[in-house]
This record gives sequence, structure tokens and C-alpha cells, in this order.
Amino acid sequence: MESVIDERYRLLLLDHCLEDCQEKFGLHGQSKWVFICPFCGPLGRSEGKKKHRKGSLLWNSTQHSWVFSCAKKGSPECSSGKTLGNFITALNPALGEAYKRDRWHSGTTGKGHNLRGPREAKNNLLPSGKDKAS
Repeated sequence: MESVIDERYRLLLLDHCLEDCQEKFGLHGQSKWVFICPFCGPLGRSEGKKKHRKGSLLWNSTQHSWVFSCAKKGSPECSSGKTLGNFITALNPALGEAYKRDRWHSGTTGKGHNLRGPREAKNNLLPSGKDKAS
């Protein structure tokens, strides 16, 4: 099941950062979102090629999170899949840090999770109520 934080940031991406988004369903009823790849879409040779929906967010039931994939793999940024956190950071670093911070506050970053903590946690700038021992 998708977390509330993942849903909030996924919807932000779909509404404000990605072009021509469309929800589709796979063979087993799994939802996926397809859109123009933000990394290689603008590199198309013609206007028609630039508008092909080759990027997608796929639900990974093992990680319980969304994963970015590009069928075209036309640039170094989209040549391999990305977790939702890495995809957000690649598109908008400030939004990526906010996502990491929200996940960190909810206790879903670090060892055993699919996301590292935010920079503040690495620099020991912990918010009030959290100490290094816990």
C-alpha cells in the first residue's frame, strides 16, 4: 500500500513536473503512470517523437513504492530505473530534500528502507524531540 507521503509527492510530480500524464493498468491490474520522459523527451528528433510517452512510474510491490523507468533510455539520467526519492531529486533537488525530510520525520528512511535520510540528519542537525541515541 502506498504511504501518504509517497502519494502526496507522486501527485505533486504528476501535476506540476511531468508532461502529458496518463494512468494505465497492467496485466494484473497494477496501476502505472506514463508520461513524456523529462530527461530524454526533449531530445527527440521531431515534434512527434518529443511527445511520445516513454517514461513511467511503476508500482514495485517488493519495495512498496513507485519506481521510475524509461522505455527509450535516451539520456544518462534515464538509462536506469530510479526509486521515487531519486526521481524527485533528479527533477527538483529542493523538492527531493523536502521528500526525504518528510520521510525521515515519519521514520521511513535509513537502514531497512529504500531512502537515505536528508542532509540535516547527516550533519547531526536533528529536530527537537529526536536525539542521537534513539
